[in-house]
Amino acid sequence: MLTERSVLFAVAMVCASLMAPARAADYPDKPIRFLVPYPPGGSTDPIVRIIAQKLTETWKQPFVIDNRGGGGGNVASDLVAKAPADGYTVLLGTVSTICINPALYPKLPFDPLKDLAPVSLIVSGFYLLATHPSFPAANVSELVALAKAKQGQFNYASGGAGSAPHLAMELLKQMARFELTHVPYKGTGPALNDVLGGHVPMLFGSAASILPLMKAGRIKVLAMTGSKRSATMPEIATVAESGYPGFEVDSWYGVLAPARTPPAIVGALHREIARAAQLPDVRARFAALGLEPVGNDPAQFAKIIGNDLVRWGEVVRRGNVRID
Repeated sequence: MLTERSVLFAVAMVCASLMAPARAADYPDKPIRFLVPYPPGGSTDPIVRIIAQKLTETWKQPFVIDNRGGGGGNVASDLVAKAPADGYTVLLGTVSTICINPALYPKLPFDPLKDLAPVSLIVSGFYLLATHPSFPAANVSELVALAKAKQGQFNYASGGAGSAPHLAMELLKQMARFELTHVPYKGTGPALNDVLGGHVPMLFGSAASILPLMKAGRIKVLAMTGSKRSATMPEIATVAESGYPGFEVDSWYGVLAPARTPPAIVGALHREIARAAQLPDVRARFAALGLEPVGNDPAQFAKIIGNDLVRWGEVVRRGNVRID
């Protein structure tokens, strides 16, 4: 079981290793395999395509996208963890696959801290708490009051047990001390369809999937999970300012490489990802998806991973969350 002390120690070792000197003058001189832990057609696809296209243009070497769904994202993560540490196999990591799965799967075939090297966050986003338009709550406080008056009688949907949106609601339940019944689906699409159809009243969903429906009047948004309001949708309150200070759930996507990848190669990858993420056309495309470009350095990314491993591990244990 991961403890806060063990996580902080491992993060410190990662940060120290990234300071070691190495050379990567010829990198890259062949295609780079970019493993994605989900099937094609999901919400990660635009993110991967945008960044892979820019890196391919810069380095004149293709970033070959390889979708390897399965095992809750663990299949792709394990493939990268066991790949040669030469910078030619990298992983798209998410908060779910890197920081939540270790608490859900007691016997993972890889260790996210020991076997993967953080390179850089590409983007960070948030989730939206959304309900069917007929649900009789206009904000988070009203939702909580209704749920407390009818403990366990309301359902909520998610794209799968143990997913980040599932745990976002679990965190809200733990902070506000109320009960809802979880209805997991095999993917965000089916979950959202049942909310739209009025079969399940609410869910946490990505901005990319919720905003078009909100603008069309087909779904109602009560709050967003960021630490502050979004500049592109300032009318939507945060959960934190709705009576639950400290509530924050980030939806992040970053690049990781096999552990022991030479620091100079990790650094080269980071610099190009950070540069590409800040290009005006890339920023605009990410903003349309409700995402903010980050491009932080490996040590900063490692600290985020360490903090989220501890945080989500506690939420999983307190809620006795199971994936079966």
